[in-house]
Amino acid sequence: MAFPTHIVSAGGIVEDGNGNILLVKAHDDGWVYPGGITEVGENLIDGVIREIKEESGIDVTVSHLISVVSNTAIHK
Repeated sequence: MAFPTHIVSAGGIVEDGNGNILLVKAHDDGWVYPGGITEVGENLIDGVIREIKEESGIDVTVSHLISVVSNTAIHK
């Protein structure tokens, strides 16, 4: 897959109603909330829903947009 030169990432904080927060084990970052790079043409909400499903197997609905991280560096 070719990476765009402007990378947009989205992540989600998943809470189960009892105060438990979902974390996933990253390869080199320890435990993190699920998220990742959105695909070309994908909107942020669909991207975070897809990332959470890919990383945890959980289907979610998004109630609030909290944070978006953008990296405008050139991908080499």
